[in-house]
Order: sequence, then structure tokens, then C-alpha cells
Amino acid sequence: MHYFHTGLTRRQTLAFATASLALPAWAQNFPTAGKPVRIIIPAPPGGPADILARAIGNYLGPQLDNVPVIVESKPGGASVPAALATAHAPADGHTIMLGLNTTHTQVPHMFSKPPYDPFKDFTPITQVYRNGSVLVAHPSLPVNDLKELVAYSKAQANPVPGGSPGVGTNGHFYIEMLNQAGAKLSHIGYKGSADAMRDLLGGFTKLQFDAPVTSLPHIQAGRLKALAVTGRTRIKQLPNVPTAHEQGFPALDITGWMGFFGPAGLPAGTVERLNQALVAVIRRPEIRAQFEPMGLDLTGTTQAEFAAIVRSDYEVWGKIIKQTGIKLDQ
Repeated sequence: MHYFHTGLTRRQTLAFATASLALPAWAQNFPTAGKPVRIIIPAPPGGPADILARAIGNYLGPQLDNVPVIVESKPGGASVPAALATAHAPADGHTIMLGLNTTHTQVPHMFSKPPYDPFKDFTPITQVYRNGSVLVAHPSLPVNDLKELVAYSKAQANPVPGGSPGVGTNGHFYIEMLNQAGAKLSHIGYKGSADAMRDLLGGFTKLQFDAPVTSLPHIQAGRLKALAVTGRTRIKQLPNVPTAHEQGFPALDITGWMGFFGPAGLPAGTVERLNQALVAVIRRPEIRAQFEPMGLDLTGTTQAEFAAIVRSDYEVWGKIIKQTGIKLDQ
């Protein structure tokens, strides 16, 4: 019998083999039977993240040997509490986060000392969707497009109030970017999309950049009107609503997304299993039938593709944040 020379003594080889067998179970096998997978969302119940997370969670359990899947809401704080809860969780695959692009590409730029590193403290798993936001307005606002909004707001004694899910969110940035383009709007930050939408429907605010998943029903029912969409392409459910770019506001080309992250140090096998399971769920006909009519462009990427998206958008938003001057620790 012939042996390959490893450079190790027999005793060292046996010690190495014993140490390998002693690796934590989660490093070798995921998921752990009976242990729930926890999906953390940086938003309150009732908003787009909650709706999407619960829908995905319904199908994720069967993809992962029927382990329970629970959705845990950690709203507020510019998504920092949710991000830190994920970053500090055990790297065993049983805690993942449905993160917004806000969490990883915007928030770190808005602190002089960021509370976390979006690359070193997390493991990207897969993007879920990417799409534009819709600028919706209360019917009492006498404008129908962006140029009319700019002209109207400049003529008012007081700025036109616009809501967003919170300070440092996409909606907040879009409002400030319109101000830089000549509008006179005031930003009101809420503790999530659902709270902001409630006040918009009540007429307490006059406009809001919102996700199609929550704004489309109100547009279709006539409770709100759509003025524009962000990004380079129109939303197919709103074919008559031009993009901001088409209306002469190219600064609003960038779009938002949601995607799954785990803590840093997730074993490669666990990441692969989670990626395969999540992508399978995202591509289910039931999920597409539920969310694509709401204007979501479902993706489901490889880990490498998602990591590249995060890095690219981090650089783009860094430039935008520097221009707007928005900070969270002033």
C-alpha cells in the first residue's frame, strides 16, 4: 500500500483528522433540525419588506428540510438595529436578514464612525428584486408631473411636505435630490413605509416616493396619483407614467433593491444551500404571480452577482450622499 507524503507525522495526521470531526455541526450540516431560521427585517409590519419576507418564509421552510421560518421586525434607527442584530448573530445560517439597499449602500456613508462595515460584517446571499420607486401624490396636490411639482412648490410660501419611511432611506434621498433640482419640499421621516403611507392618504403629507408593491393599489383606486418613477425604465403596471429621466431629472436614475444577507463567516456550504433555497422560492410561480403584478422585478442572483451589486451601489450612493450632505450623527 502506498501513501501520499503530506509533510505530517502520523500523530499530526490523526490529530488533524480528529479536529476536523470536532468542527461545529453547523459548519458541516445546515440546517439544524428543528431550529428555526429567523428572517430579520429593518422595517415594521405591514410594509413592503414585511410582506415580501413573510411570503418567502412560507415557502422557504420546505426548501430547508421543513425547519420553521419566522420573521422578526426590527424597525427604526435607519436600519442599524436590524443590521447589528444580523451581524452579531451566530454564523450558522439560522439568522438572515432581508436587507434594503439602504442598509448596506447608504447608511455606512452617513456616519462619521459607521456602526458596522457593510462588507466585513456580512455575507451576501442573493438579491431578491430591484426596481424603481413611484412618486405618488395626494389628489389635492395640483400637479401631474415633476416639472409642475417644481414650479408649484417654488411658488408656495411654505415647502410642500413629503414623507418617507425614515431618515436616510431612498425616499428621503429622492426628495433631497428634487430639492437640488429646484423643488421646495420638506422631508418628514416616519418609522416605516406603512406609517408614511397612512399620513399621505390622509392628506397630512402631499407626496412620497414609495415601492410599487404598496402604492399600486392606491393608484389604481384613485386615492393617489403617480407623477414619476425612478430608474431608466417605466414600470409595466404603470405604462403611462414616465420616468424621472424622461422628464429631465436624470439624477433619479438609481433604483432600490432588497436582498438577503447573513453574518460574516457563513460557511461556504451554508451560503450555497441558502442561496439555492432562496432563489428557488423567488422563482416559484406563486411568488411571481403575487409580486410581479405589484411592480417588483424579481431577480434571484448568485452570491457573486449580489456581492458585485452591493459594491457598485455602495460607490454610487456614496457620491450622492456627499452631494446631499445627509448625515445621521450630526
